[in-house]
Amino acid sequence: MTPVTERDKKVLIAGGIFVILYILVIYVAQPIYKKQKHIATDIENKILFIEKYYAVINQKTLYENQEKLNKDFGANLTQHFLAETQPGLATAEMQKILEDISRQAGVELPRVRVEKMKYIETLLAVPVELTLLSTMRSLTEFIRLVENHEKFMIVQELNTRVVNKADPERLQTRLLIAGFIQQFEPEKNKRA
Repeated sequence: MTPVTERDKKVLIAGGIFVILYILVIYVAQPIYKKQKHIATDIENKILFIEKYYAVINQKTLYENQEKLNKDFGANLTQHFLAETQPGLATAEMQKILEDISRQAGVELPRVRVEKMKYIETLLAVPVELTLLSTMRSLTEFIRLVENHEKFMIVQELNTRVVNKADPERLQTRLLIAGFIQQFEPEKNKRA
């Protein structure tokens, strides 16, 4: 064995320190640094999640107000349908409304006939056929009152003819008026 000189000792000690530092950096410091970086990223993600959560919670009143508006709109919309849910009772209610309107407009209702119920745009319609004797002015007033009534009614058909050629102001009109019940058309089974 050759004796180790002072210079060789310093080189060996410096090399040993370098190897120990390299091992400490690779196996101790680097994993600690990576774990700390991962923890910082997790904390940022959790902070973002909490901020989004609080943003949703802060909008709770907005969603409650929207729900209240939707309920009010639904209640308001319900007022525009015929009150009765059974078709026979709804037809009677509609006939009464039309008779009141005819009295207001000053037209005669010699004939009222109830048509078969049908669905129009997924809503159950109560069609009533009316024969009116009126003047042009009272007919337009009758139609205006029907279309502006608080209950949703539409004039589906209108056929007018002059009753007497000597008195062209006198008209006989056949109207098909539909009122609506808040009953939706049942979904049909769709086969794929």
